[in-house]
Amino acid sequence: MDQLHFDMQWPRDNLYLSCFSHEVMNYRYHWHPDEYELGILLHGTQEFCCNTETNVFQEDDIVLIDPGSGHASFSREANTCALVLHFSADAFKQFLKKETRFSFHNCHTTTETRDAIPYRWLRFYAAQILDAAIQGGPYAQLTAKASMEMILSILCRHFQPEAVRSLPEQDEQHAKLVHRLLNYIDQHYNEKLSLEELSQFAQYNRTYISTLFKNTVGVNFYEYLTRVRFQNALIELATTDKNLTEIALDNGFSDLKSFNKRFRETLHRSPSEYRAQLLPGHVLGDSTRRYLTSSDVLVQKKLKEYLNWSKERA
Repeated sequence: MDQLHFDMQWPRDNLYLSCFSHEVMNYRYHWHPDEYELGILLHGTQEFCCNTETNVFQEDDIVLIDPGSGHASFSREANTCALVLHFSADAFKQFLKKETRFSFHNCHTTTETRDAIPYRWLRFYAAQILDAAIQGGPYAQLTAKASMEMILSILCRHFQPEAVRSLPEQDEQHAKLVHRLLNYIDQHYNEKLSLEELSQFAQYNRTYISTLFKNTVGVNFYEYLTRVRFQNALIELATTDKNLTEIALDNGFSDLKSFNKRFRETLHRSPSEYRAQLLPGHVLGDSTRRYLTSSDVLVQKKLKEYLNWSKERA
């Protein structure tokens, strides 16, 4: 199948890019430790939660998510679809001091800013990347790279990035240790897992593991553990008939009250309210996506619209 999912990389420029178009489904909570996510809603209505903030996006709305920010999206109607770019945090490396990265706090559209020129250019260059990938040929990578660099330039010039502390680069030994710790959490998140148990597993003292975790993952151990628990509980809520207490306990929450509290903090509703809002046939269980194809009518319509905008300005 001609799925719209393309990966490109230019290592010499610290630039790695994943471009795809997909149908927005049920909430799947996730985060990207070292990538930005630029999302453009092509059609429909999307509820988008990032950290503790919730926005409702309409057609042509744009949002940029910083690395490490927990987020999830939810379709409010059928045929809600989006164009998404994931690109490396190191793409801005040449403009920053060591161990810092850019944070873009104000890069998302509102009703008043949706048609502002910088956002129109972002849509144009994102469409140009997807179109080049679809068309292929010897110059597709050249077009995609030039378009991505223009996106980086627009973000820097128009959205007032703030330089914030980034995660330090780790040597191979530390990287392997962190990988072991994350794997251990993935295997035991539904148990009464503590920092003390994690330090015993790694055979390092508690303070060292706590500091290493915060410095390399970006959040402390308990926040990361809660994210993993919530991520898995959210999937079970959408794909099983378990009652809420079972879901909470089976995914490591101490009780239904703590699960409800996290749910409201993140998605601003109760688990039962969310379950009642799920659209039949619009539920995916894990990290897979329902990619659109190049022949999709909505995709072709929006690509044409975004690409023709620059011609209309000429």
